[in-house]
Amino acid sequence: MNLPLKRFRGFLTGKKPSSSTETKAKLKRTINQMEVKIKNYQRQSNEQYELARTLLKAGNKLGAQQALKRRELYLTQVTNTYNKIANLQRTIDTLDISADNVTLTDTLSHAQTAIDANVEAASPEKTEEVMMSLEESIEMVSDMDEALTDTSITEIGMDVEADDRISMQMAELEAEMSGSLPAANIETSTPTTTVTETAAPAKREADKKKLDEMRRQIEEGLRS
Repeated sequence: MNLPLKRFRGFLTGKKPSSSTETKAKLKRTINQMEVKIKNYQRQSNEQYELARTLLKAGNKLGAQQALKRRELYLTQVTNTYNKIANLQRTIDTLDISADNVTLTDTLSHAQTAIDANVEAASPEKTEEVMMSLEESIEMVSDMDEALTDTSITEIGMDVEADDRISMQMAELEAEMSGSLPAANIETSTPTTTVTETAAPAKREADKKKLDEMRRQIEEGLRS
């Protein structure tokens, strides 16, 4: 069993690893204690300076020098303690960064899980299958719409003569509406009787051409 040194020590002592919050609180307490020490060192340093001045006035030069040496020791302790506080503060900042990294890693892990679930639900194979099915459905609906809008059903049972009669009646109606002909009385009770039955051959030929032209125009209009 390979355990990190810190975890191994905790295993031996029965202590659980401290949380990030507990560690930060302990570090801040230590910083506060060191700041108190700095104030004491500074006070003692000032006292030694005043002592050196007093001794020098009294003519005790050697004593004054010793006081100044002690003052330098206190000042050195002040500098060292400030450095320790800086290291402790850096540790606190590192803990904050590491805690942020843990939160970010956990968030990214959840995001990756969600992405994997979405990819599985909408894999390339499933996406292609859905698109093909959708395309087929659109084509079916289009075919149904085309079938339902087809007007050829109304022409079932009509022969060529019926088309000719309809074309002739349309031409007469259009002429009547334009005012070039009086209202015509068209007989429709006997479908087999043509309007031009007693006309001369040349007249019938001209009417036939006119009917063909009208029928062509009507068919083109229906197609457009």
